Amino acid sequence: MYLDGFPELAYARLVRKRARGVPIRDGGRAVAIAWMADGTIYTPETMVRFDVTEGEKAPRRMADAFMQTNAGAIRFFGGDDVIRGALKGLELDVTVDGYAFVFRHAPPLPVKVTLREGSMRDSLVLGELAREQAAAMDDPKILIAEIGHEAVGVAITDVIDKNWSELRIAVHQPHRGNGYGAAIAATAADRLVTTEGRLVCAGVHQLDERARLSLERGGFRLVDYYFVGSRKLYT
Repeated sequence: MYLDGFPELAYARLVRKRARGVPIRDGGRAVAIAWMADGTIYTPETMVRFDVTEGEKAPRRMADAFMQTNAGAIRFFGGDDVIRGALKGLELDVTVDGYAFVFRHAPPLPVKVTLREGSMRDSLVLGELAREQAAAMDDPKILIAEIGHEAVGVAITDVIDKNWSELRIAVHQPHRGNGYGAAIAATAADRLVTTEGRLVCAGVHQLDERARLSLERGGFRLVDYYFVGSRKLYT
């Protein structure tokens, strides 16, 4: 399904922020801009954003963008009407590259999760894990997730706009496989909803099945996908 007003997630923002714009021209006139990945996450031949000049036909200019940039693929959000419309008629192999979720409700939890500020000891044990998960966020707030008086993971939130906050969670390696990820996700999201009145979203990128299951079991609902459309190779 498509959700109106769904925000751009941190990972997608980072990919697009690093991209370089390539003007698409027709007879010396700029008719669109294709934004190409910088190679750190996706290859430089991957288009990650496409802007078309008002009045231009998007499908035609998308075809021009593939030709003029020699792009091999395009990454896009399923709810991006401009790109979905522009891709009509192009022969691409489209695959799912990630998931977008919205928090709906907190399910009954098998364990109690306490969220607290981190300590120096926490930074030694969970610091690298937290930095890795928060890398794409603009202003991450990191809380330690404690179960049975033991720090087992982190919950990281980032305010996207006046309505939405994004959540990322991670469980420390020795504690994985116990369902803690779902419990942390549900607890952190419910706290944002009940105490701050926030809408909570989350993303899973590059098909991390463990993270997807944790969110679904933690009361999140899949609302859309990220896709990669690749040029078909003919032999």
